Amino acid sequence: MPPINPYNKYIKQYQTSNITTATPEKLMILLFDGAIQFLQKAKTAIQENNLKERAENIDGARKIIRELMRTIDLENGNDVSKRLFRLYNQMIMNLVKANVTRKVENIDEVIADLLNIRWGFQKAIEIQSGIVTVEEVMKEQQAMDGQISHPALNEDNNAG
Repeated sequence: MPPINPYNKYIKQYQTSNITTATPEKLMILLFDGAIQFLQKAKTAIQENNLKERAENIDGARKIIRELMRTIDLENGNDVSKRLFRLYNQMIMNLVKANVTRKVENIDEVIADLLNIRWGFQKAIEIQSGIVTVEEVMKEQQAMDGQISHPALNEDNNAG
């Protein structure tokens, strides 16, 4: 059993305060960060052949992705909403595969998707706050060599 960190109490208080005072936009970012942390832990558990930790962390990420899915207004949303919903659904399927096959590659794909979407949300928040302009974000995206290129976000993909 690892030694107990004497600062755990203060860390928990900070985390609770951070969540309870966060804006809805910041909560979305925290959800992405939480899912990514769960998946990093799941990858470690796979490498260490720790079945319990693998399953618990994959399930934690899956629950967060389900919560992200609940935030999408499919009834009043546009095509982007529907494509995002399909992408989240595909992530969950990849996590099921990862849990069964114990393949880190499935988890890596979900992490990459979450990072792409998180980046987009973060940039939307920055644009809305006036921190950056749309043009600056577009230049940054081009400098990063591309766009979010996932089949579930492709307009031509009607699967799902």
